[in-house]
Amino acid sequence: MENDSVLRQEREALASSKKQMIVLVQESCRQLQERPRRGVGHPGKVSWQELCVGILLCVLQGWQVQLDLWRLIRTGAIEPFGPVAVCDQAIYNRLARAAEPMHQWFEQVSGWLRLRVQPWADRRVAPFASQVLALDECSLDKVARWLPSLRTLAKSDPKLLAGRLSALFDVRLQQWVRVDLLEEGKANCKLHAQQMLAGLQAGCLLLFDRGYFSFAWFDSLTQQGLWWVSRYANRASFRVVHIIYEGDGVLDAIVQLGTRRADQAQEVVRLLRFWYQGHQYCYLTNVLDPYQLSLQDVVDLYGRRWDIEMAFRLLKDYLQLNELWSAKWSVVQVEIWAGLLLAQLFHAAQMQIAHEAGVDPFEVSMELLVRWVPRLLAWGQEPVAYLVRWGREMQVIRESARHRKVVPWIDPAWLTPPPCEVTQPREQARHSQRHCERRRKTAS
Repeated sequence: MENDSVLRQEREALASSKKQMIVLVQESCRQLQERPRRGVGHPGKVSWQELCVGILLCVLQGWQVQLDLWRLIRTGAIEPFGPVAVCDQAIYNRLARAAEPMHQWFEQVSGWLRLRVQPWADRRVAPFASQVLALDECSLDKVARWLPSLRTLAKSDPKLLAGRLSALFDVRLQQWVRVDLLEEGKANCKLHAQQMLAGLQAGCLLLFDRGYFSFAWFDSLTQQGLWWVSRYANRASFRVVHIIYEGDGVLDAIVQLGTRRADQAQEVVRLLRFWYQGHQYCYLTNVLDPYQLSLQDVVDLYGRRWDIEMAFRLLKDYLQLNELWSAKWSVVQVEIWAGLLLAQLFHAAQMQIAHEAGVDPFEVSMELLVRWVPRLLAWGQEPVAYLVRWGREMQVIRESARHRKVVPWIDPAWLTPPPCEVTQPREQARHSQRHCERRRKTAS
């Protein structure tokens, strides 16, 4: 009898979670309804709800032609909608205008998921920070030369790139926080970086790679009250003003970036350098207190910058956004927003499975999650409960392949924190006026 009651409770929980997801999709779709037209004319028979759900199903199944979306709508394969007698050109026209509705749906679902995964956030990652976000850009793959304007371009022409994504990814929640779709396929990432900071709260910690290395960028982040961790790059000159610790191949020091008169950062930063397996690694951060952020913490945090790279891989490889339906920018945006919405759901499922199974989120294979969730839904199974129960046997839950660098142990008593006068900024910054755009080499 006891087993029967437990089984009954599990079934009720599964039914409840299914209903919650159905209600979420229905409520989100309801807000995407097209406003009634004021002029005379017959209203469209295909609603935005049906169109957006169909787009999502096509991306989830890995279909790569727009005609598949028309087939779903024409045959009534999208539940709970019935078949609609509409020509394929009408779907093409509607698809070209679907970017904004898909973007709205992405924002609505993202807001709901952020609240849902909040209890599972890893608060051990930089507990002093209000958020821990990874910042990066990713170029989309090349489009086919279907359009007449593209047929004359060389295969190596950057104009064939479908665009690029500039994004912020929450490391604790494993969720996209902000994604900007940019039509230009190649550009210096620093050009759009400042716009990505809009709306961030003071105390947020940013993780970014050496592509963002800039004295002006570092000063701007510090003056806005944002923490950051990056790698040292470009052989930038610096002057050591205080040594926190030095020994065993480790250097932890407060430095002023830039020794040349024409190129000097205003804010002081912390330089951390050590050797690991025959290679020297060097990091920069504006967290100057060694007790607030140790050398091992800095190395681990920068390692978590890889989270956004894996999130890009989910989009391009596992959700197959490297093969786009169209070369038109308006349709490319639709497919990207659909992929991002699905990615949010898969990241949330990964977090929930890890929480209920008592494992690290990276021990849940995202590749297998994307492969098996559609199958389980088709079989009428609740994916999260099923994979918590059978994940280890299926090797969906397995040991993570992530590698962690271990730095030499440093006793906190050996550290010499910087005095207040050392951490004061320079009176004036002298940022060299470097051009972000690459200059073409001229023949001599």
